Amino acid sequence: MRLLATLRKDLLLLLRDRGEMAALFLMPLAFILPICLAFPADGYNLNADEKPGLPLAVYDLVDGQPPLHTQELLDSLAETFRLETNHSPADGARLALDPSACAASGAACDEAVVRGRIQRDERSAGLVIPAGLSAAVDAGQHISLTLVYNPARSPVDRQLVEAAITGSSMQLSIQNQLTNGLGQFEDLIDLVPEEVQAQIRRQVQGAEEAAPQPTLQPALAVVTTHPAAAQITKTPSTVQQTIPGYTVMFVYFLIGTVTASLQLERNTGMLRRLPVTPLRRSAFLGGKMLAGLLIGVLQVAAMFAIGAIFFHLDLGRDWGALLLHTAAVVLSAVCIGLAAAAYRIERGINIFLIVAALLAGCAFPADWLPPALRTVNVVLPQTWAMRGYQDLLTRGGGLAAVLPEIGVLLAIAAVFFLLAQRRFRFAGGE
Repeated sequence: MRLLATLRKDLLLLLRDRGEMAALFLMPLAFILPICLAFPADGYNLNADEKPGLPLAVYDLVDGQPPLHTQELLDSLAETFRLETNHSPADGARLALDPSACAASGAACDEAVVRGRIQRDERSAGLVIPAGLSAAVDAGQHISLTLVYNPARSPVDRQLVEAAITGSSMQLSIQNQLTNGLGQFEDLIDLVPEEVQAQIRRQVQGAEEAAPQPTLQPALAVVTTHPAAAQITKTPSTVQQTIPGYTVMFVYFLIGTVTASLQLERNTGMLRRLPVTPLRRSAFLGGKMLAGLLIGVLQVAAMFAIGAIFFHLDLGRDWGALLLHTAAVVLSAVCIGLAAAAYRIERGINIFLIVAALLAGCAFPADWLPPALRTVNVVLPQTWAMRGYQDLLTRGGGLAAVLPEIGVLLAIAAVFFLLAQRRFRFAGGE
């Protein structure tokens, strides 16, 4: 009952503070609405091109240049795609590849980057052209190319690559069969008199017109492969990035709200009167935690509802997991606020929260950050909040996908709640 009384009191205090309510509910909209309205749907995809990019690894090189048939294939692909080759070790470092994979520029580094870009969802498909392709085509042999694709993406780009390879393959097959056939025919016809040659040519021409066309086997075959689903990082759309991102940013402003609430009670002398009541410190802090939890969940629900109704934000397939993750996010923010209030940390909180939000990928995808910062930001609760929402809203995961994030956030909440309980005093003393 005492906990519920504290909960009711704090809810009333928070709801009566119009400035705080405007900051928690209206300020996120001030960021979300213009960005969602102004940016294109794939505005956060830096690799959105009119002519889709196709990363390549070309092993078939002679003196650093592709031979005839390989060049013909590249020219055919270039009609539809912007070809991307000659990747550097710096590209490997950006993709966080094993340094040995891109120890130096070359085909091996190109292939590692191709696969890395597919895993990072920078491209939907990539192609590996094996050594000896042109020689195999000249010899009339079949050879396989490896097409790496992202199964989470639209299959259109993969189908375009396959169509371009098929077209080039059939052309090569026709050319080779005609060349070989004519060569053999000319060798034989030169051995007979001219009158017989003319008769043979007339008969051959008639037979070619009457005979059905042979079924040509492609000179090039395509072997498709894709990374494991767990290795693929899907790039969020503008809506999938903006709405959860700015919602998380402002949810953690609850830290300042909770701190200001306790400071107000301390300044008005309310805390000094509480020791004479039967209210225990744990019940007092628990009531504040529950009040903050309810406000925060309502804040997230309002932002996501606006996103779903007006911007068609897909809330995922597991609403229970979404609610649990949201509760863990809000609890971590509220408990950090309680600890900050208990230790009387008040100045600079909002500046720190803005910097933390940027590092955590709230304003833009965290993949844009340098690898060093992506390593550092794992200590921030906002990072785990964003990872969970992206797992649910962008990648379509369920409860199992966000259990690690929920576990980390609940651990953060528990640690800071214990710190708050240990340090907090009703009276003014430390």
